[in-house]
Amino acid sequence: MGFILKGNLSGEICKDCKEPLFGSIVRFYRVTNLDIDVVTHVTANPKDTLQILGEKQIKAKSKLLLAEAEIDEKGNYETELKGKYAEYDGLIMIDIVTKRVYNQKSKERGSIQFTLTTLQPRWRQTELGIVFYWKYCINSRFWCRIRELFDAWVICGVLLDCKNDNIPISGFKVIAMDDDWIHDDELGSDITDINGRFRIDYSSKDFKQTFLSPLVNIETPFPPFNSGPDVYFKLEYNGSPIEFEKPSDKRNNVGPCLCVKLCLEDIKIPDIPIPASFTNFGLTRKIKIQDEINTANGKTLRAGFNDYAFYRTINLIGTITQTLNGNPMEYMFEYQEVGAPNNIPAPGGWLPVTPGMIPPTTIGNHIILTGDPMNPVLKIPYVTDGIAPNINFNGNWIPVPQEGNFEPHQDAEILKLNTVSLTNLIPLDMAAPPLDIGTATVSSARPHTTNRYFAIRMKQRELNNIATEVIAGTSKPIAVFNVEYDNVNKHGNWAPKIVQNQLASVSINIDEIVSATTGCNKITNALHVKYHARNENLSSISLSITGPKKPGQNFGFAAIPLMPAPETFGSAQLINLPESSPISLFDVNDLLPCAYTVHLSTKVKLTTGDGEPGPIQDFISFCKV
Repeated sequence: MGFILKGNLSGEICKDCKEPLFGSIVRFYRVTNLDIDVVTHVTANPKDTLQILGEKQIKAKSKLLLAEAEIDEKGNYETELKGKYAEYDGLIMIDIVTKRVYNQKSKERGSIQFTLTTLQPRWRQTELGIVFYWKYCINSRFWCRIRELFDAWVICGVLLDCKNDNIPISGFKVIAMDDDWIHDDELGSDITDINGRFRIDYSSKDFKQTFLSPLVNIETPFPPFNSGPDVYFKLEYNGSPIEFEKPSDKRNNVGPCLCVKLCLEDIKIPDIPIPASFTNFGLTRKIKIQDEINTANGKTLRAGFNDYAFYRTINLIGTITQTLNGNPMEYMFEYQEVGAPNNIPAPGGWLPVTPGMIPPTTIGNHIILTGDPMNPVLKIPYVTDGIAPNINFNGNWIPVPQEGNFEPHQDAEILKLNTVSLTNLIPLDMAAPPLDIGTATVSSARPHTTNRYFAIRMKQRELNNIATEVIAGTSKPIAVFNVEYDNVNKHGNWAPKIVQNQLASVSINIDEIVSATTGCNKITNALHVKYHARNENLSSISLSITGPKKPGQNFGFAAIPLMPAPETFGSAQLINLPESSPISLFDVNDLLPCAYTVHLSTKVKLTTGDGEPGPIQDFISFCKV
């Protein structure tokens, strides 16, 4: 068995911030010609024996190399001594060859070799061999000098709730800034972990920026040319800025390793630099209130999401601020119905969106430090509920909360509007008179109910100050359709069922079953499928069939073209697929004797701005004999 050397090597940045010497190589050398210097090395602390070697020194000791090992991502190493070595030989000199340091952001450079120390190993016998385990952490003074040679700068820190027993604050984004006389540079950022700790790695390129960059990069002001950055910190929580340090709080000319403890005692949200405004419909779709509304039909106008009307509750998206002209702000919405989507709203025709039209709406959040180590920060949604208000509406105006820890919504929902309160929910009874599936349904009993058109706008003002009222965004008139279909027939005459509250009337039947007395008539040599779909905003309608096929068979239904609004109906027969087949009509006699199901699927182009209804379907089954 040989002599095995194993252990762990790391470098210290701060007392509580260490890193593995990952990417480095540890080398073990034989010691010869004992002299007082070697004896001194053996008895000295390694921090006093660290020495960067030159090329001549490295070459001179190369013949004395006993072994070397790569250091892994955890700082561990293991190797076996080679050559002539015996326990009584004793002394071993340990060097480190570093090609790059942990989390290095700068470009690669040549390697550096330095001597750590000289040891007298204390070997112990194990099943694996004779083993010496040595663990060491290089002191920060020397290790940070090595990092500087690789242009690898680092900030290690912790964020604490210093008002509540220094509880670590997790989940905050810490942004390191360099205060510069031309412009402040962002050095980097990190999210605090469960212990409040963060680490930011950067290079001199991140702070040596001038008006001549990237051609000339030097730290300003002039001189010196080799100074470090002047560091201060910004904080964010879930994308929201938190009022914290200012450039005047900077730490001047910091070195390659900076260790900081940051204290946060209260959450305060800085003023939003952009004005309050109403900009979009829907947080998911974000349909622009002007550019993406079609003046010709009031529907959406966007590639890939075109010709959608609105229905049910829509999300009004924009930004609110706590103040206007330095005073507390409040806002409201108004609407106006117009006869056609290209009509211009009348100046005096606007009506207020009242609290009863507003479903629960989150308009911002309160962010608080809890003092709870398990959950140090809470983001509490601030909900305005017009139906059961938990804030005091000022008439139809919504006062923006004025607490310092209130985070107003930016480019997010600022009001939900139930459009049914604008149009009422219109029911159409599809059973009066009885519906003959496959034929037209528009009649005096089932009238053609079209889209209606509403413009929506936002107003803001200083609290209770009428003289300061201003418009903060007006939409083009949008198409709104809130119709439900009742007593809709499903499954034809086979297993008839009547359903209510449908977004579209969608029904299917089979002529050969209609003519039967039980609805279970078997198909022999003919199959005529009758279909019907009704909604002002139909998108598509299709038929499909499931069931067994003979080898080589491929049959289905032809594509169904949409008819003019509000409905598409007709009758279809099976055809050979593809539709270009020489014989288009499929011979029903060729169906295997089995059970089959015909599906009718319809889509409607309706949106809340955040979602769309799924396919509306019906099906009917039959037996082929």
